[in-house]
Amino acid sequence: MKFINRHKELQKLEEYYILSQKQLITLAISGLRRVGKTTLVKEFIKNKKALYFFVYDSKTSTELLREFTEELRHHKIITELEAVSSWKIFFDILFQRCKNYIIVFDEFQNFYNIDKSVFSIVQRNCDEYKAKPLTIILLGSLVGLFRNIFENKKEPLYGRISASLHLQPFTLRYSLEALHLLQYKEIEEMLKIYGILGGFPKYYATMEQFDLWNKKYFEIIEYLFIQENAPLEAEVTSILKQEFGKRSSLYYSILHSIAMGKTKLHEIASSVHLKESSITRHLVELESTFSLIKALRPIDNQKNTRYALAHPLIHFWFAFVYDQFSHYSLQDTPRIMAGVKSQFNAFFGKRFEDICAEFLIELNGKGKLPLQLDYLSNWWGSARDNNERTEIEIDLLGLNNQQKQILFVECKWSDEVNAA
Repeated sequence: MKFINRHKELQKLEEYYILSQKQLITLAISGLRRVGKTTLVKEFIKNKKALYFFVYDSKTSTELLREFTEELRHHKIITELEAVSSWKIFFDILFQRCKNYIIVFDEFQNFYNIDKSVFSIVQRNCDEYKAKPLTIILLGSLVGLFRNIFENKKEPLYGRISASLHLQPFTLRYSLEALHLLQYKEIEEMLKIYGILGGFPKYYATMEQFDLWNKKYFEIIEYLFIQENAPLEAEVTSILKQEFGKRSSLYYSILHSIAMGKTKLHEIASSVHLKESSITRHLVELESTFSLIKALRPIDNQKNTRYALAHPLIHFWFAFVYDQFSHYSLQDTPRIMAGVKSQFNAFFGKRFEDICAEFLIELNGKGKLPLQLDYLSNWWGSARDNNERTEIEIDLLGLNNQQKQILFVECKWSDEVNAA
């Protein structure tokens, strides 16, 4: 699939590259798996002097060092007879001999389990070669661990990053562009697919790889995720296992509760059979460390918190697969797909609110709304009618603070509506 969007990110990388002609620039690029970090950087380093190293977590330190040494030899940075016997020597060579290069380490956080001494070695070189014209780009998918390496004051690389970039998924606009490349024309079908896959470019590239051109949303789901030996059948479990490690069970339970509509703290706590105080730390980590949920609060009551899943595919998996894992393990595809088809509108109704919000934000940026919005979000609260407390929800509420104008939006999805 051709390279789509990322114009702002590429421009920012080019700016840093120009700065690196006079000094060392160290960049940290983070983002969830499949968001397109590697593709972005490979596009950026085209026609530039660059070295690319993938830190594969299944290799030993010795194996990885041997592989990286061969890459240096291939690029004639070391001679055929030179030996690189340690990570210290390896990084000394990079910083000393790679003037005006871009050096990329993909999944850099994997050094945490392979050889943590690398972080101290990189720190020493960053301090020693501050004036070296060189760009170091460190990519990471395990958001929690990656952030800890650079933001924890106890870690060697704290304060050694020139700039950070957290890569976000594609917006609705560019996801639709990807689907147009896959010959989709019906907006309803495109929205449903986006509602499941979100803005993660890898999933659209996988559709192209397996010739899933202009297929119905349920055919995409079945082929990529549900059928026996589906290309992405372990996608969600792989993401979560890598993020959570061995601490996964309570995180899974919380994510499942939110996916099933338990959005308030007391509802989630009740669902997982724990006290509210026992899960608050986990909710904070799921939002701030792992970026898998988002805390929503109405503008006039910041204490009235509700939680939502931030990753569409993970939301889909917990809504349709997690409770059906026995059938999933038995490859009972017809039963799982029957559940998907019967319950999909209920799932997609909430996703449609998010899509509408994205659409309005883009229109707002172009000045195409009846008022310029300073704020747009869901709203909920309560009112009393005949001494009875009634809960009120507004799908989307937009505000223009200066002109004191309000935009009320209702988002409804139905099979009977003509989406065109």
